[in-house]
Amino acid sequence: MRITNELEIPYVSSLNSGSTFDEIDEQLDQLTHQRIAHLLWSKDGYQPLVYFSIAHTGTCVFLKFMVRENHVQTIYSNINDPVYKDTCVEFFMSIGNDTNYYNLEFNANGTCAIGYGSNKFDRKDLPADVIAGISSQSKLWNSNSDFAYCWHLTLIIPATVFVHHQGINLNGLESGLNFYKCGDDLPQPHFMAWNNIESEQPNFHLPEFFGRALFLREDDVNSNIYKNIVT
Repeated sequence: MRITNELEIPYVSSLNSGSTFDEIDEQLDQLTHQRIAHLLWSKDGYQPLVYFSIAHTGTCVFLKFMVRENHVQTIYSNINDPVYKDTCVEFFMSIGNDTNYYNLEFNANGTCAIGYGSNKFDRKDLPADVIAGISSQSKLWNSNSDFAYCWHLTLIIPATVFVHHQGINLNGLESGLNFYKCGDDLPQPHFMAWNNIESEQPNFHLPEFFGRALFLREDDVNSNIYKNIVT
């Protein structure tokens, strides 16, 4: 039995690509925080606490990750570096019924790598000047909870990043997506997903295990188009 997560992504008329990060955080903090809760391929049971919230304006995606964990590493600083080896969060998305998808990966400093393709082995990196259009703000502090650190990463992702879908408008768009947390080279490597993945080997690049999302239009109010699907 497979349960597919479904998400309605709200339209926020009060934001735009020129909004300040304080304004974006204020809006995203009011939304439901989705948990990345599936711990995969674990050797020691270590599981950071990870949430995200997401919204859009038709031409821009606003995404915030909120993480508590014991290790923070940010070695990589160049676009399309292997940031998955650092303290990393990821957002994978397919447009409509496209069998290809974009993988957007960020370390805790906001350094970004993006590829496009149909699976793990046929990916092509997006141009650096396209990726540079993404804006980010990261915050890190010592935590007083069960974890050593707390960090937040807020992202402004213009729809122009989806270069293989020129002129795309997110309003009313249905898509496949998944959200991840990893850190391949950390002292406690881990792999976590929002929508569960059924695979014996570590692999986030399995679009058949993406959840489903609807980008609401400005005049939509919780359309309830999605119900939990059990297959």
